[in-house]
Amino acid sequence: MFQAIFGTVIRNRYDSTAAYTRHLNKKLWHHRRNPELAFAKAIGSDTIELFEAQGDAQVALLRYHGLEDGMSVYDLGCGCGRTAQALQRSGWRGKYSGADVVGGLIKELRRKCPDYTAYVHREPSIVADDASLDMIFHWSVFTHISIEEVYLYLEDCHRAMRPGARLLFSFLELTDPEHYRAIFENRVGRLRRKRELKLLDTFLHRDWITLWAAKIGFDQLEFTGGSDASRHPPMWQTLASMTKRA
Repeated sequence: MFQAIFGTVIRNRYDSTAAYTRHLNKKLWHHRRNPELAFAKAIGSDTIELFEAQGDAQVALLRYHGLEDGMSVYDLGCGCGRTAQALQRSGWRGKYSGADVVGGLIKELRRKCPDYTAYVHREPSIVADDASLDMIFHWSVFTHISIEEVYLYLEDCHRAMRPGARLLFSFLELTDPEHYRAIFENRVGRLRRKRELKLLDTFLHRDWITLWAAKIGFDQLEFTGGSDASRHPPMWQTLASMTKRA
């Protein structure tokens, strides 16, 4: 009995790289006459205009949280470069590095932003030297991995950040009515209809993030709700921001 259950768990283990590679390839096939639209849709933007608008909003958010020319920044889960392309459009000057698990997305980022560095990297770690980064950001990465991987990423972000550097990331929370309706209820409905859940969606809790930040050595932790537009464009997902202690 145990062997049967254990075998099922192993066979059904979620592989984010394989899942998102299939997702990208499907979009590229469906929109084979418009690959730029395919890449936009692969990372959640329904149109090229929305892709650019979301990127511009992300840059505005980064500037609010202290982005300046000359900084070394790291874009975890950079995709095909929604933020990178917006940084390039904005005229920002600095050292950009990005990483993603999907090789096809990295290839597109390198094509669009040839002066930026981008890696295919599939470990829960940051491709950077100790204390070398001024800012790390990632949008909708912790929404698609296990909470244990979230913690490992947070630990390695801390290692790679200079004292006083800023970390920003978005996440889903069940207590947000929009996240509950659009994501959780949708997934439950698919299971009720015996339909496959092709991608993993992970919900985090603010208390967990607060605990992890304290244990790892972050402070100045702040949360911004997904609909809050009082300081910068709203993200829809909840935003966490924190600083490495000096």
